[in-house]
Amino acid sequence: MKIEEKVFSYIEEQHMIETGSHVLLGISGGADSVCLLFLLKEYQKRCEFFLHGIHVNHGIRGEEAWRDQEFTRQLCEKESIPLRIYSYPVPKIAAEEKLSLEEAGREARHRAFEEERRRLGLGPEESGIALAHHQNDNAETVLHNLIRGTGAGGLGGIQPVQQGTMGTFIRPLLCISRREIQEYLESRGISWMEDSTNQDLSYTRNRLRQAVIPEMEKINPRAVEHIGAAAGYMRKIEGYLQRQADSLFERYVEEKGGKFYVRKELLSEEEIMEEYVLLKVLSLAAGRRKDISRIHVETLKKLFRGATGAAASLPYGLTARQTYGSLSIGKAGEKEKEPAPLEFRIFPYEKQQIPEKTYTKWFDYDKIKDGLEVRFRLPGDYLTVNAQGGRKKLKDYFIDCKIPREEREKITLLAEGSHILWAVGCRISEYYKITSQTKEVLEVHVKGVREDE
Repeated sequence: MKIEEKVFSYIEEQHMIETGSHVLLGISGGADSVCLLFLLKEYQKRCEFFLHGIHVNHGIRGEEAWRDQEFTRQLCEKESIPLRIYSYPVPKIAAEEKLSLEEAGREARHRAFEEERRRLGLGPEESGIALAHHQNDNAETVLHNLIRGTGAGGLGGIQPVQQGTMGTFIRPLLCISRREIQEYLESRGISWMEDSTNQDLSYTRNRLRQAVIPEMEKINPRAVEHIGAAAGYMRKIEGYLQRQADSLFERYVEEKGGKFYVRKELLSEEEIMEEYVLLKVLSLAAGRRKDISRIHVETLKKLFRGATGAAASLPYGLTARQTYGSLSIGKAGEKEKEPAPLEFRIFPYEKQQIPEKTYTKWFDYDKIKDGLEVRFRLPGDYLTVNAQGGRKKLKDYFIDCKIPREEREKITLLAEGSHILWAVGCRISEYYKITSQTKEVLEVHVKGVREDE
């Protein structure tokens, strides 16, 4: 298949470009971006859209950077592609924001795309950002992630279509290799610029590009293609796991006052899903995903199975604490709110007088089938309010009792799953009350409160 048809089919398969849309093309002057420029210009004959070129001078490579800038300017002028050139002092940005040169360069390019989008008066939904990553880049990314340590997401490599705050990133060349790109340019007599830093083997990616992948291609010439295909499968697996994690997050996690509360019932799910949910919680609590790794998820897993009161420090000033089997995760330094400590005693029921005290209650122990937990309220909590088994949402009960919203969050609950045995200081569930059929009593007392209360 000709490279044009291969790329055009990939664009349409991935729904990258819509008729009438605007595409911002990053052009460095290298072979990859030059190839993408010519292919997108050709694709305009099939699908009408607006193409805008953007070149970023990073202020790093001296005369070579100016050479690339001038080459790109002349190329776009010759091909009638409107071009905007942006310059950023990337070394200075890296120093001020404590970033690597690679990270600062990426940040500079993102700034350029955002500035150009705003200059053109386009909303994020109206613009696509075309990047020239190809199969070899994808293989390098997968190998790099594998070496550093990663999960299914990292093994998925580079996304062909990726939603961002400034627009949708599209990568039409992910279906072809570096060799195919160079053959396409050479067959048409199209020149390009070489970046001398690509030969610097002090960069991990360059070592993968210059040494590792060529050795793999000696074993199988289609190694890069096969790595890309495997990455595609991993992206599908990752997408499925993320959707499952989102569903479990809704079921087991609640966010209140800047903290996340994870119910212990999450432990009944598959371990892989527990990990995905905990990673999602950590990322949301931190406000970012960067620097949160598997070791932090493992820390939470151990804490989940540890003793009540155990705590752990995490990145971005986060603290996690285990309370009666559940986890709370939030910023360190915030005052921790703990449920009231409860004492338990089990004894035979021999028709004794049931105490009528505010902070000591008796329950029919035989009706308790699962483990009990002491916690604050969560979505779905309810009370049984009559002998016929009628239920009332705990939230509605609090409203009926005219308990202020801020006070509801402070009321200690004794619960079996979502069924509340006792809202401490308030009422108990009708379902767990002592009856003539009761054989054993569970007595619960608020520790530190006098027995006559």
